[in-house]
Amino acid sequence: MSSTGGFSASAVVKDLERRWGLTLVSFLTSGSADPLLRVQRLVRQLVERAQEPVVEFYDTAQMHCTHLTLTRSNAWGPVRLADFVTPGVDPQQLCDILARETAELGTIAVTLDRLTLSDNGFQLVGRCADDESVARRSRLLERLNAQLPRSFNLSRRAWDTDPARYAFVHMRLGFMKRPWPDHEALVAGTARLPIDPITLSFGDVTLVHHRYRSLRAPHAGAIRFPLDGGAAPPFGKLNLL
Repeated sequence: MSSTGGFSASAVVKDLERRWGLTLVSFLTSGSADPLLRVQRLVRQLVERAQEPVVEFYDTAQMHCTHLTLTRSNAWGPVRLADFVTPGVDPQQLCDILARETAELGTIAVTLDRLTLSDNGFQLVGRCADDESVARRSRLLERLNAQLPRSFNLSRRAWDTDPARYAFVHMRLGFMKRPWPDHEALVAGTARLPIDPITLSFGDVTLVHHRYRSLRAPHAGAIRFPLDGGAAPPFGKLNLL
């Protein structure tokens, strides 16, 4: 995540328009939504004096922690197989690798304990909740970063390949869609909101071929990988072009 900066109109466009990409995430489970909804209500109270809505809040089905960005989002259309897969490589290798590296990995628990406003987004930030989760997430990212570039053309973010940041996570709750009169004051007010630590447990990861970078449904395709093992699903479910 980058610095707070100011309100960005171009970022709003990117958040609202259709933008396709491939991302490995863990979605919020249905039984874990209440504390996240409470934080959203605090943000609503912070901006309630606005004449028009200034925040686009995520539905709980969108809320997720990103583990690895495989292709950065772009507005030109679905991810193209020819652009993503190295010539001569069977694309099924992607699912084979993910299934192998998630098999019997074990649950990843995270604790989110701080709310920030950065790059137009309201997000909870935190880290893996225990040493076992740090080890599991680090192992997953290390192995995927070692294997996937051999067969696939990735466009990862800086933190995707930095082992010092493997323990850290964030979950976006919404984004600014209109400017606020005093953005820096809003950033400071967001940081002062009273947030109780929220611990979440993820039992799977999902590879999403998304249509919106917020992961708003419907997706172009998605494949779920349980962290307790399972057969490799077919690559075709991603629906690359």
